[in-house]
Amino acid sequence: MQSTRSPATGMALVALGAIGFGLMPLFARTAYADGLSALSLLSWRFGFAVLCLLPFLPRLLAARRDTLIAVLTGAGYMGINLFYFLALERLTVALTVLILFTYPLFTILIGWLGFREKLTWQNATAALIVLLAAILILAPTGFGDQVDPVGLGMAFVPPAAYALFVHIAAKRLSSMTIPVRLGGVFLGGLIAMVVLGLVMEGRITAPATAAGWGAAIALALLSTVFALGLLLYGAPIAGAERTAVAGASELVTALVVGAVAYNESLEPTTLAGAAMIIGAILLAARGERQEAKPNNTTLNV
Repeated sequence: MQSTRSPATGMALVALGAIGFGLMPLFARTAYADGLSALSLLSWRFGFAVLCLLPFLPRLLAARRDTLIAVLTGAGYMGINLFYFLALERLTVALTVLILFTYPLFTILIGWLGFREKLTWQNATAALIVLLAAILILAPTGFGDQVDPVGLGMAFVPPAAYALFVHIAAKRLSSMTIPVRLGGVFLGGLIAMVVLGLVMEGRITAPATAAGWGAAIALALLSTVFALGLLLYGAPIAGAERTAVAGASELVTALVVGAVAYNESLEPTTLAGAAMIIGAILLAARGERQEAKPNNTTLNV
């Protein structure tokens, strides 16, 4: 189906999907309280997501080459996310999350150096604003007195990998039908999490209560099928750089979840940081067109 969309439309889709990502801490805390490990939870997350795509299995089998590329992309990116959890063991949560939000800058650098894309001041400024906003939001929790260089190196792997994933989603995966994009990435994530769970923990455990099952299912539906689906749908329309900036709305959602569900205080600097993220998204949405293709995208459904 042919459809013309503006980059702002793509950014809106990505930002809406990022709300689902921002809900992940809520579901994860519930599942952890039920005794699930991170790898077991992520295995169930992608397992349920794959089940949602089973009606489209014939399409995945018919496009085997595209499906394989999507599976490898999903497995590679989701597997690399292990470095995030390893970094958390060596660094403070605030510093680890702050480093994660360097991914808009990595996205711009990869596009400029690797794909020879035009570097616009709007996107570059928006990426810097996101990083400054993350500093404001996370500073009250503390970045730690001493920094482990190994942990620091681990922490920079996920944002670089995510930046590359965004470019692949915006460029290579955009030629695939939506069920193939989603089904392949979900299946790749499932394979990566199950393998890591079996290797590192020896097993994949199941939730013990209805609350645990509910958290795992909600994580699959809202933070995977919905969130990742909108990301993969909107990225080719918005372009990689704008996608990275729009995805920062995840942090704003996480702040709201913390305040509403866990009575976490919102400091003035935190609110200022959230406002800066919204401003960065609006700035990138109003920026000049970097390339004509994202604005005249063929959406394969």
